[in-house]
Amino acid sequence: MKRAQILFIFPVLALVTGCTSTPPAPPVPPAEVVRKIPPQVQAPTGLNDQDFDAWLTAQRARVSDARSAAHRQYSEAEFACWRRFAVNDCLLDARKQRRGALDGLREEELALNLQERQRTTTARLKTLEGKQRAAEPKQ
Repeated sequence: MKRAQILFIFPVLALVTGCTSTPPAPPVPPAEVVRKIPPQVQAPTGLNDQDFDAWLTAQRARVSDARSAAHRQYSEAEFACWRRFAVNDCLLDARKQRRGALDGLREEELALNLQERQRTTTARLKTLEGKQRAAEPKQ
């Protein structure tokens, strides 16, 4: 009888101790991801607000045109794949090409958004500094 109890207790203890172990700590997210701005979307220095807005609009239009061209190229490649014998491999290759093109365009779009945020933040800080100087008591 004692032997049966011992054989029963050890697996139960192993299960209990395994269940009470602490779970792994969740991953700590990085403080902030620093993005590098690609040179093809780096804003020229010394632009005033109107020129920067025009430049930004032109860059966004270029990215949008490139994105639609990538989608159009994928649909043409997909259509051509259905005429081949090895359809799945051809479709995989076409998807990889589209994904590569769209990933690059997404990075450019994020860089444009970052530059716009930096520009608006700088402008907002300047206006706040001006308001603080105006609100300071004169001596």
